Amino acid sequence: MDFKNTILVIDDDPLMLGALSSILSPLYHIKAARDGATGLVLANKYDIDLILLDIIMKNMSGYDVLEELKNNENTKDIPVIFITGKEGRGEEAKALSCGVVDYIRKPIVPEIVTLRVGVHMQLITQMRIIERFSLTDGLTGVSNRRCFDQQLEIEWNRAARNETSLSMLMLDIDHFKAFNDNNGHLNGDHALKAVARTLINTVQRGADYVFRWGGEEFAIILPETPQSGALIVAEKILYNVSATPILIGHDVVSVTASIGVATTVPKPATYPWDAVDFCESLDKALYSAKNNGRNRIEIADSLP
Repeated sequence: MDFKNTILVIDDDPLMLGALSSILSPLYHIKAARDGATGLVLANKYDIDLILLDIIMKNMSGYDVLEELKNNENTKDIPVIFITGKEGRGEEAKALSCGVVDYIRKPIVPEIVTLRVGVHMQLITQMRIIERFSLTDGLTGVSNRRCFDQQLEIEWNRAARNETSLSMLMLDIDHFKAFNDNNGHLNGDHALKAVARTLINTVQRGADYVFRWGGEEFAIILPETPQSGALIVAEKILYNVSATPILIGHDVVSVTASIGVATTVPKPATYPWDAVDFCESLDKALYSAKNNGRNRIEIADSLP
């Protein structure tokens, strides 16, 4: 099945709403709203790629809706195109200065709408490709530290809103410097890739995330997971990493890992301060695992 981007059309004129939906629906998934309030709800609920927004509407104008979108963390980055019958360069300049990416005049011309929307969809796709590469570790293919920082903020605030547990694992490959010294850095890279694949295959829930923290360390975020569930995941990882075959020439070797585990129920408005403390406690648990013999799991002290 072909992937289609999703466009949200917000217009209180049912004829215009129907016309835009008819023009764009062969190429995109369309969500439609006949007022600004409903549009804001849909923008929050669905994964929207682009919004077409009428300026003149009852109750909430397009400018009002745009301001709400820009003030919402979930919707502030969605590109918006104004659709309007208002004339004058001043109006267009005002719209563009408020953050819209384009301005289409009524009466609409189907070919112009299709072409302009298509141009912006190409830009969106290109930006996402660039962003994906900037958030991916080039060696292992898993998400990188920058992506970790972004995702932790999202999951921390989500857990605070929903009053749910948030768990994290920090993993360090044991004696990795010695592994590199004995086998060479190319084989060390091979081992890092093998461990990353094992982590991805072990952490199978769609909501869980694996990151390369740096060097031979990996971090795993487990949303809505209590300590007991995090320990189950950690035990599976501990076993699977040690059982992962790493081919070096004609020899098959393996590595082990030390893992720290931490769990908390974040409180609202505590990011980033409490998150920093949380990560520090997780780091201490990891080093306890290394200091206590390696190839083991240690649990972080509970946060106040």
